[in-house]
Amino acid sequence: MYLLGYDIGSSSIKTALVDARSNKTVAVVQYPESSMDIIARQSGWAEQQPELWWQNVCMATQKLLAKCSVDPREIKGIGISYQMHGLVLIDKNKQVLRPSIIWCDSRAVPIGQQAFKALGEQHCLENYLNSPGNFTASKLKWIKDNEPEVYDKIYKMMLPGDYIAMRLTGEINTTIGGLSEAILWNYKKKKVAIEVLNYYGLSEELLPEIVGNFDIQGEVQESAASQAGLVAGIPVAYRAGDQPNNALSLNVLNPGEIAATSGTSGVVYGIVDRPLYDTKSRVNSFTHVNYENNYDRIGVLLCLNGAGIQYGWMKNQIALGGRQYEDMERMAGTVPVGSDGLCILPFGNGAERVLMDKNVNAHILNLEFNRHTRAHLYRSALEGVAFSFVHGVNLLKEMGLAVDIMRVSNDNMFQSEVFAMTMATLLDCHIEVVDTTGAVGAAQASGVGVGIYANIEEALYNIETRMIHEPRLNQAMCHQAYHYWASCLDKTLYEMPSKSNRPEELRAKNDELKKHLEDKNKELASVAMQMHNKDEFLKEIQQTLADALGDLNSAQSKITMQKLVDKIAGQSTGNKDWDRFEDQFNLLHSDFFKKLKSDFPNLTVAEAKLCMLLKMKLTTKDIASQLNLSVRGVETRRYRLRKKLSAEKEFDLDKFLDRL
Repeated sequence: MYLLGYDIGSSSIKTALVDARSNKTVAVVQYPESSMDIIARQSGWAEQQPELWWQNVCMATQKLLAKCSVDPREIKGIGISYQMHGLVLIDKNKQVLRPSIIWCDSRAVPIGQQAFKALGEQHCLENYLNSPGNFTASKLKWIKDNEPEVYDKIYKMMLPGDYIAMRLTGEINTTIGGLSEAILWNYKKKKVAIEVLNYYGLSEELLPEIVGNFDIQGEVQESAASQAGLVAGIPVAYRAGDQPNNALSLNVLNPGEIAATSGTSGVVYGIVDRPLYDTKSRVNSFTHVNYENNYDRIGVLLCLNGAGIQYGWMKNQIALGGRQYEDMERMAGTVPVGSDGLCILPFGNGAERVLMDKNVNAHILNLEFNRHTRAHLYRSALEGVAFSFVHGVNLLKEMGLAVDIMRVSNDNMFQSEVFAMTMATLLDCHIEVVDTTGAVGAAQASGVGVGIYANIEEALYNIETRMIHEPRLNQAMCHQAYHYWASCLDKTLYEMPSKSNRPEELRAKNDELKKHLEDKNKELASVAMQMHNKDEFLKEIQQTLADALGDLNSAQSKITMQKLVDKIAGQSTGNKDWDRFEDQFNLLHSDFFKKLKSDFPNLTVAEAKLCMLLKMKLTTKDIASQLNLSVRGVETRRYRLRKKLSAEKEFDLDKFLDRL
C-alpha cells in the first residue's frame, strides 16, 4: 500500500513514493534533470506551458514506478504540491488558452499597487493580509486589460496545482489556500474577496469550486492513467502550494515554528495563530494547510526570487564543464568569510517583494581581476543568497516571530555548509536539516485525505533530522561581510532609475505644485481680506455708536453704550492681523512686502494690499470682491498704483510685481 506525491516546480517535477504502512520513503525522482524552460518575452515576464508540466508529470511517474517496480494498483492516494501564484486559464473544453504567467513574473506589479491604493491600504492589509501586489488576481486583471480576446474565452482560472489535479481527475476545483495565494480570500469574513473581484471587474464565476486541502478532490480518470502509467480510480486527496506544503513536510504546523527552503527561489515560512501583516507588504501571509480547522493557522512568507536560480546560473555560466555543486562547494570552502571583498546581490529573477517590488537585477560588486577566482565567485554567490535570507528574516523578527530553530529539507541549497553556516551564524540559530522533500510531504498528506492516517501529526511521526548547522563561523567576520553587502544593496536601491525622476514626471509634478500654490494663495488672500473687512466693519460700528452717544438722554444708557464701544474696541486688532498676514506672505514670496516697503515707503496699506492681490494673479473681478469695490473702482486704483510706482508710460505693473 503506497502513497504518491508530486511537487510541481518551475524548474522540474519531483515525485515521491511512500510506503503507507511504515511511513518510509521508497523513492524520489525528478524530471527533467535539467531545469524546465521559462519563457521571457519581455523583461520581467516569466511564463511556462502548463502542458509541459503535465508531460513531465507523466514522465516522472513512469520513471518512479520503473525504479521501484511497484504495481500502480497498490497506490491508494495522491497528493499535489505546486508552485504558488501562477495563473492558468482554460476554456469550456478544458483547453489552456495561453502560457501560464508564473510566480516570478512581475508585469502586474503596477496593477496591484494601484489596487492597493484604490481599495485602501489598511482595508487590504486587515482583510486580505496583503497588497493585491503581483499575485494571481492582478495577473488576471492584466489579461483582461491587455489580452481581451483571451479573457473573453476564459471558463475558469486556476493555480498550477489546480491544473494538474484537473488533468489527473477531470475535476475543476481549487482550495482556500489557492484563493489566499491569489489575494482572493477575505480573512475577516472568511469568504471569497468579492471586493477585489469587483474592483478588477472580474466575474466570480471564473473561480473553480472550493474543496478542502485534505478532501477527496477527484479520482484519476482513464485517459490520465494511461498517459502516466497509473490506474484509474486513485483518489487525489491533498493539494497545497509549495511553501505551505514544504512547512507541512518539515512538521512545521504550529505557532512559533519556522521552515525554510532555497530552491529556485528562497523562502522562510513562519506559523502564527492570528492575522499578521507587514504594512509595507515586504512579506506576505497566506492560509496554512491546517487553516480550515479553526481559521487560525496562517503562514507568514518571506520570498526571495533570486536564490537557487542565481547559484544555478553560476554553475551553468561560470563553472568549468563537468563541475558539479559538490566541486563548487569544495572550492568555496577554500575562500575566507566575506570572499575577500567580493559581493554579489542575487536579485536577478524579477521584482522582489522584500525590496518593495523593486526589480534591481543581480550585481557582482568589487570584482578584482588579479585577486578573485572562480572560488571567490562561488562563495560570494552563496553568501549573497544567505545575506538576502538574513535581511528578510530580520523583517520577520520585527513582526514578532522568533527564529531560534529553523527546519529545512535536504534537497536544495541547504546542502551547502557554507550557505547554511553563514545563515546560522548571522541569525544565531540552529538549522535542522530534515531528510524529506515537498513531494514526500504531499504523499504523506494524501494519506490523511484517504483515511490511512488519523491526522497529519500521525502521518509525519517519523521524520528524521539528518544534520544540524550551528553558528560556528567567525561572527565578527560574518557580520562585517553582511554589513558591507547591506551597504551595497542600499547604494544600489538609492541609485536605481526611478520613473518619478523622468523629465516629463518632474514637469507634471512642478505644474501640479504651481497650481496647488495658486490655490493656497487665493485661500490666503481670502482669509486676509476677511480679517481686514472684519476690522473695518467693527470700526464702522464703533464710530456709529460713538456718534450716537451724544444723543442719549439717560446717564445709564450712556454708560451701557460706552461699555459696548469699549468692548468693540477691545475686539478690534487694528493692524495686528495684517502684520501677521504680511509675515506669512513674505515666507511664501521671498519677503515681497519687505522689498515693496523698502523701495516704496510711502505706499498706503490699501495700496500694499492691491499689490499683493495682483501678485497672486487674481482677476479684476476677484479683487473687486475681496476689496468690496466695483470693477471700475479696482481699475482706477490699479491706474493710480502704476503711476505711483513708476513715472514711465510703458511701465508693466504685473511684470514688475512678478520680479519683486
